Amino acid sequence: MELDLIHEELIAEENVNVNDLPETIKKKIKGFNLLSGRLKNNPEDEKLKNTVQRTSIAIADEIQNWLESDFEEEEEEEDKKLPNPAPNNDGTPPTPAPASAPAPAPKIGGHSTASTKNSNPTDNTPKRFGNLVMEKKILSVINTNGGRIDSKILIEIIGKEPNYPAQEVHNIVLKKVFLSSSYKLA
Repeated sequence: MELDLIHEELIAEENVNVNDLPETIKKKIKGFNLLSGRLKNNPEDEKLKNTVQRTSIAIADEIQNWLESDFEEEEEEEDKKLPNPAPNNDGTPPTPAPASAPAPAPKIGGHSTASTKNSNPTDNTPKRFGNLVMEKKILSVINTNGGRIDSKILIEIIGKEPNYPAQEVHNIVLKKVFLSSSYKLA
């Protein structure tokens, strides 16, 4: 079993400075490093491998939650920083300037190259669902269960009922297995 250090992948992908993380997460990373060192001394211990893998996933979950809460706080601060426009000379409130429409994204092969995060809410293009932590949890379960993940476990990971017949989570697509309550990689 190859060891996926999910929390390290998340830190690299999100360009997180470890020194900026909360103390509780830093302590867990130090504990993880100790566990990882024990595994290097005893690489045949499957139980220890599983513990190290679960610990990495748990740390990644906490980092993801911290990133999301930090992002929400930044949005709230941005909303508070927006200045109230000064009233006109006659005392009436100013009229807002019309919003300019974003320039259309270049198309390659008939598909727009615009990021789905910045797409217009009236677009019919689907938004990306999920994050790296969800993807890694799903792949971990699939690798240990013969290429499948039960719907109940998938619901626990993604926090909603999976789409039928296929569910996209971050960079993977899962398809419902015929006459089964499980999904597999498409």
